[in-house]
Formats: sequence, C-alpha cells, structure tokens
Amino acid sequence: MEFRLLLDGKTIYQSQFHACRLNRTHANSDRQGKIKSFQFSGGHTFQGTYHTKNSERIEADVWQAGADADDIVLGVSFVLRNQILLNTIHIVKPGESTQSELDPGLLIKTYPAN
Repeated sequence: MEFRLLLDGKTIYQSQFHACRLNRTHANSDRQGKIKSFQFSGGHTFQGTYHTKNSERIEADVWQAGADADDIVLGVSFVLRNQILLNTIHIVKPGESTQSELDPGLLIKTYPAN
C-alpha cells in the first residue's frame, strides 16, 4: 500500500508499506508494528491548540495499531520536543483507497501501490 500525508493540500510525505496482519506477540513488541518515522517542517496548529513554527521539525510516527479481517488500523502521532501534538488513527482497507482528515488541513490517504 502507499500512503501520502498532505498539509493544506500539499504532499509533505509519501511512502509505501506492506499491508499485513500482525500477530499479537509482534504487535506488542517494542517496535509495535512501526511502519514509518519521518520529520517535516512546522507551521501548523494542531488540534487548534498546539502552535508550531516553520523553523521547527515535527516528528511523525506511523504504526500498525491493530487489524481485523477487513481492515488495518494505523496509529499516527506527531510530536514536538516531547509534546504530543496529535495522536490518532487511520483505517486502511487493503486493496482500496481511503482517506482521513487527521486535523483541519492535515489529511492522510492510503491506496493500493502500483
């Protein structure tokens, strides 16, 4: 699967990940099904409360938080200097395109890889 993170309509990160179910033992390990970690420039206000500056680097983590027979739950978090700005989920439907507005102006899209 591919995923794209958009901020105010502009792609700020794009990558691919393998869509598969994790067993409970692996999902509870230290890695917790981590898919991607990356950084991007601030300048966004998270949850209408946490203001970030353009010069700041936001740390983002995406991990597999769960799964069932029809979908995969991705956990998505954004952190700045040990302050959690946003911690949320996105539902992935393997083989289908899905999108979630994580915060006003912040959108995640997942879709089958070519």
